[in-house]
Amino acid sequence: MKEPKVGIVILTHNQKKLLGETIQSLIKNTAYKNYKIYVIDNGSENHHDRFVSRNFNGVRIMREEKNIGFSRGNNLGIKIAKKEYDPDYFILLNDDLEFIDRNWIKKAVKYLEKNKKVGIAGVQLLYPDKTFQDAGGYLKKWELTKILKFKEGAVLDVDHFMGACIIIKKEVIKKIGGLDEIFSPFLFEDSDFCLRAKRVGFEIKVLTSIKIIHKKSKTVGSFSNSKHLFVRFKNDFIFAIRHLSFSDALFRIFVFIPLVAIFKKKKDQTNLKNINNFKIRKKFLINIFLLLAAYIFDLVKIKKILSKDIKNNYCDISKVDNLYKLTL
Repeated sequence: MKEPKVGIVILTHNQKKLLGETIQSLIKNTAYKNYKIYVIDNGSENHHDRFVSRNFNGVRIMREEKNIGFSRGNNLGIKIAKKEYDPDYFILLNDDLEFIDRNWIKKAVKYLEKNKKVGIAGVQLLYPDKTFQDAGGYLKKWELTKILKFKEGAVLDVDHFMGACIIIKKEVIKKIGGLDEIFSPFLFEDSDFCLRAKRVGFEIKVLTSIKIIHKKSKTVGSFSNSKHLFVRFKNDFIFAIRHLSFSDALFRIFVFIPLVAIFKKKKDQTNLKNINNFKIRKKFLINIFLLLAAYIFDLVKIKKILSKDIKNNYCDISKVDNLYKLTL
C-alpha cells in the first residue's frame, strides 16, 4: 500500500543556522519516504533561499520580502504545497527542531489513518537537554492549562498544544481553512486553530510516543520587549472573545491579564495563592499603557474579531504563479 503524501512546511525568519540544522536533522532522521519539504523564508535579511538551494537538493523554498507573520506564512506554505503536491497530510514545523525518532511521521500517519475522527495531532516536545517542554493542555474556564503528568507513550485528548509541530489532515484544511491571520504576527493562532477544529467535530490528540527536541530557550520570557507584549495583549483579547464564555472572557480581559501586566511570580511558581509569591514589575506602567493600546486596537476591529468566517483573514494566492518562486 502506497504511503499517504505528506507536505512539510517550515517557516523561518533570520535563523539560517537553526534552519539548516532542522532540515538536516529532518532528512537524516526521517524514514518515511513520501513527503516534500516547503520552506517559507519570512523576510529574512540574509537570503535563506540561496542557502537552502545550495545545501538541500529537492527542498522547495519561497522567499517573502517582508515578515508576513506566523499564520500567513504557514498558510502560504500550505497553499503552495496543495497546489504543487496535494498532500494527504500537512505538517507545520518551526525552524528550531531536532528529530530523534526516525519513524515519527510513520507513527503519526498510521495513527491518523486508523482514527478517522482525529483531525490534528501534536507530539511531545523536549528541551535540548531532553527534559519535558510541552504535551498540550486544556481550555478551563478562563485559562489555557498544560498537561504536566501522563503515562509514557500515552495518547492525550487535548484542546490545544504548542505549534512547533502540527500534523493536520487535509480534511481539516478543507473544512476550517488555515491558521487565522487575525492573530498576526504570532501567538494564540495554534490554540485557536485546534479549538476551531474541535468545534466542527474533529478530535485533537498529542502522541507522546513521538518526541521532538524544540530548541526554544527555557529563559525566553513573555515580556522581552514592548512589541512582544503588545502582541500578547492584542491576541489574548481576541482569543478570549472567540473562545471563552462571556463571564470568563470578561474576567480574563479585565482582571487576569491586567494582573499579569502588573505582577510577576517569584519563589514557588506553583503556589499562586500566596500573595508573597508575587512582586510588582518594574515597568508595570508601560505594561498598562500597552495593554490599553492593545485593547483599543482590538475594539476598532471588533466586527472582524467576532466574525465566524476566518476566510476573510486567510491568505489568497489565487495568482500563485506570479507570487512565488520555488528553488529546487
